[in-house]
Amino acid sequence: MATVLHASAVVVWEWLNEHGRWRPYSPAVSHHIEAVIRSDPRGGSVVLGQVDNRLSPYILDLQSMHQFRQDTGKKTRAERWEWLLLLWGC
Repeated sequence: MATVLHASAVVVWEWLNEHGRWRPYSPAVSHHIEAVIRSDPRGGSVVLGQVDNRLSPYILDLQSMHQFRQDTGKKTRAERWEWLLLLWGC
């Protein structure tokens, strides 16, 4: 009978683009978002440009789960996905 040798979770953060497609943040940005959540579990906001200069206009609001673009006021949905990875052995 096979048994689980190792289990770990992978967290991916994504935002919904103007074409209705989910686009993942880079692993570095997802890691930063998770670090902010660990430091303040009540939520708040994440300045995405602190990790990736290309994202400097954007703030992720963890309460509403929206990404805001500061210079245009545009907002879009954001989601957190958690995937469980299992390593099986015999």
